[in-house]
Amino acid sequence: MKTNRVFQAFEYSAFNIINEGREGRKLPEDLWQALKSFSGEKELPYYSLTANGVRFKNYVGALQVGKWTIEILPKLDRTLDESSTQPVLIQMLRQAGFIKTSTPTESRLKLKRNFILEAYLQMFLDETRKLIHNGLIRKYRKTEGNEFALKGRLIFSKHLNKNQTHAERFYIRYTIYNRQHELNRVLLKTLKILTTLSVNRQLITDAKSLILHFPDLEDITVSDEFYSRIIWGRKTDAYKKAIEISRLLLLNYHPDLSHGKNHVLALMFDMNNLWEKWFAHRLKIAFERLVDSVDISFQSKKEFWKPSYGKEIYQKSDIIIDFKGGSKIIIDTKWKLINDRPSEEDLRQMFTYNKLFDSNNSFLIYPGIKPPIYGEFFNYKDHGTCGLKFVSFLEDGKLSSHGIDELVSELLLIQ
Repeated sequence: MKTNRVFQAFEYSAFNIINEGREGRKLPEDLWQALKSFSGEKELPYYSLTANGVRFKNYVGALQVGKWTIEILPKLDRTLDESSTQPVLIQMLRQAGFIKTSTPTESRLKLKRNFILEAYLQMFLDETRKLIHNGLIRKYRKTEGNEFALKGRLIFSKHLNKNQTHAERFYIRYTIYNRQHELNRVLLKTLKILTTLSVNRQLITDAKSLILHFPDLEDITVSDEFYSRIIWGRKTDAYKKAIEISRLLLLNYHPDLSHGKNHVLALMFDMNNLWEKWFAHRLKIAFERLVDSVDISFQSKKEFWKPSYGKEIYQKSDIIIDFKGGSKIIIDTKWKLINDRPSEEDLRQMFTYNKLFDSNNSFLIYPGIKPPIYGEFFNYKDHGTCGLKFVSFLEDGKLSSHGIDELVSELLLIQ
């Protein structure tokens, strides 16, 4: 199998097959055809097709289409190229909780060129190998059948029906203890799909080797509902990391049922959501280090509109910082670059948050290095203020939370 071809791009960048354009590269025509085939008539969140090319949106990650892997990276800094941006994105994904494990493979990614897709696959293989080494989980399950030995309970009616001419058999119902556990079936399904992808040969070889350690398990159909129904306990907790990665892989895998050659695997993350989750995680750590008397809540919601019939509409804030016995500050993160003027939509949103959550101070948080901008809602002083703060998250080209530490120090002075 040939090693898959890789095309790296930044979010919001555009390419076409005719000329190099502003990005300085042409889009390979077979890649364009593969993207057209995948999208069809659907409107995808990851990219939009143009007459002769493609324009990527605000999603980052890896999109494998057939023999191609497109790695879409965040536009962090104009001075950083793709190779410098890649490890920053991987670290941000891990700190935000999108990668729930840290392995030696992740460390090696900083030293050599690799792909986000292959990082996830390697992490899955490492976790699965660890589970096999420690012993795959078993469970009791009831089964029945026409057997040569009498064990368990004889099902008399079926025994008479099936064995009138087979005195050597017994139709019985009995309990067995084996590895036909749904979590083992998920792992095996993920390993089998991995072998169909166009990725590093060693990954495929390792997956095939691990498959040999599994018994012949029944296939399993997975969905969001299936994963939400998993009950974790003492025997299954060790599976959490591998199952979390399998969820990401299996739910974003689209097999090519017509030709079997252009399977699609989309490991894509909304950059707005990633920025919010990473910022919230680092903000909480910074506050816990500096002060005790504060409550931080994420994604709090309040009823905003109640119709005469039907469902209510809620407003949900990103972050609420409640200083015990003091003020309340509302924060909303935005992954966008602005000059000195936020959008009217963002300001209306913060105006509403101040009213609903009883706050006098709110801030819109943007990435970047700029002086803060303070403002109040004209003629609505009882609805508080809304400021703009710009938070740096890079230091010498590496991910850094120093900007968040500085922000926390400022917020402590405001409250």
